[in-house]
Amino acid sequence: MPLYEFKCQECGSQFELLMRGGEPPCCSKCESARVEKLLSLTAAPISANGSLSRADRAMDGGGCGRPQCASGGCQGL
Repeated sequence: MPLYEFKCQECGSQFELLMRGGEPPCCSKCESARVEKLLSLTAAPISANGSLSRADRAMDGGGCGRPQCASGGCQGL
């Protein structure tokens, strides 16, 4: 089931809903059906130093991060 973000046009509340089938969304705070679907950003894995883990490995000559390139065979290409 996909998870969507919404904003209520009545009370201004922002919330997330797991959408099941054709079930219409309604506000979790005021139960209004006047809601707007928001554009959500996808999550990306981040390494301990705050950068993208695959990018770090490619820049260090350690390959692209795929298991078959662990020895640096593809050189990040």
